[in-house]
Amino acid sequence: MPGFFDFLDRMVKGEPVFDDEDSQGKKPVFESDEAKQAQSGQSGSPTAPEPTGPVIRKGDDSSFPVVYVKKLTPRINGDKMQIYGWIENEWPEEIMLDKIRWLGTTREIDSFLKGREGRDFLLYDGPLREREDREALLDYKTQRDGDYFESVHDVTFMYHQNEKRYSVNEIRLQRPIRDIYG
Repeated sequence: MPGFFDFLDRMVKGEPVFDDEDSQGKKPVFESDEAKQAQSGQSGSPTAPEPTGPVIRKGDDSSFPVVYVKKLTPRINGDKMQIYGWIENEWPEEIMLDKIRWLGTTREIDSFLKGREGRDFLLYDGPLREREDREALLDYKTQRDGDYFESVHDVTFMYHQNEKRYSVNEIRLQRPIRDIYG
């Protein structure tokens, strides 16, 4: 009876794993792929498949996927504010929007954008601000590689004299995109 390593050896060679003997009690003879390649003069090591789509090069931020908040639409009702943001995916492949950290909050988005897609998302629902928080951080990851990135944004505000509070006015992407979590 063959052992575990015999099983693995057969599996690697592409031989049947459970057929020890043929119907006449003889062990079948199989030619491995390596032997076939050697006879035909081909190289013995198979080549890895070429990656398809865009390539991310660590340390080269110009190769990172660009996903950012393109514009904001604030809705103010008294001292409450809802902010919708159009998020644009310039990357040709699908990404997952993770979260946005801004205005003293973290809002989980947990949604997907296809390549070159943009969509509106609710990014804030709360009171008008008592101070200006000028930075917004949008975290997202690529679907193919699961690599996380962060786009940093500058935020500008409008002061409301009657309420003595601030509302968000505009948002602008800062470059470069950051590679995070690895």
